[in-house]
Amino acid sequence: MQPALHLPGSTHPELTFRRVTAEDRRALEAIAAQTWDGNDYLMDVFEAWIADPEGMFYAGCLPDGRLAGAAKLTRLGVGEWWLEGIRVDPSLRGKGLGRAIHAYGVALAEAMHRASGEGAAEVRFCTDVSNAPVHRMAAAFQFRQVAQFWRYSAPVQPSQARAEMFRLGTLEQLPALRAFLDSSPHYANAQQSAIEARWQCRRLSDARLQSLVAQGMIWLWHGAAQDSARIDGVLIGYVGSPYRKMPPEFNLTYLDARVGKLASIARDARALAATFGVPSARHMLLARPERLVAIEQAGWRRPKDDSGKACLFSRTLGTDNPISSQP
Repeated sequence: MQPALHLPGSTHPELTFRRVTAEDRRALEAIAAQTWDGNDYLMDVFEAWIADPEGMFYAGCLPDGRLAGAAKLTRLGVGEWWLEGIRVDPSLRGKGLGRAIHAYGVALAEAMHRASGEGAAEVRFCTDVSNAPVHRMAAAFQFRQVAQFWRYSAPVQPSQARAEMFRLGTLEQLPALRAFLDSSPHYANAQQSAIEARWQCRRLSDARLQSLVAQGMIWLWHGAAQDSARIDGVLIGYVGSPYRKMPPEFNLTYLDARVGKLASIARDARALAATFGVPSARHMLLARPERLVAIEQAGWRRPKDDSGKACLFSRTLGTDNPISSQP
């Protein structure tokens, strides 16, 4: 019998917490309209987050019932929790509400993990490299920065020969794919994760790989030895718009190759992208010096405004670390 779920209390004297409901749409629309120049994804995921049976979309409310902010705790897999979408009404910023909303999410992850009866677990989140207040808050809540990912883009480069270095992965190839990943230094350095839409880092568990293969999102690369029986690299990706008001691109969520071959697979990825009829490819690259050099050799470039740098933070669950909203 699993333990019962006991929801945590608030660490802020003016906030109480509850689940977000459909009646909160208007309040959250008003907050989203003032976020990222109106380019917030929050309302695109509103219904899905409310309907999530395993996580919780929660709101922090003032004593008069006004919604002050919200956030989402998502269960991505066994022992894998993700905190995202923290929003605070701009008129209420500077009062410690964002910190309290984050604290509630961490406490909620602890509570839901205990209720799950699962073993080892962690809660993670991403934020921009320049967001110093969130970095300080992460340290206060015993999070560690475990990786950085920088956005790179490249125009497509049509080449049938190079595109054919990729083959869609199959379920029968999953054991070979697992062996490749487990032997890959990059897989370990990337925290065994792909970085998906909204900077959501998701572990490439066996179940996740099976799902991605079924969706046609895994390509195996054979461009080093040009031997279709040998896996020389892995590309996970999809065609779509990563953010609102943007045209579709080929979005690479994971890119890996044998040592010394990253530039080659990144160049061939531009050819694969061309087969989808999109103008460009995009990838959040694990920011390590050798990878930055390699992807630029393949013609990929950073944004001119130096934006799109994500820091991944992780905290182990079940360690009885204190949670406080105080700085």
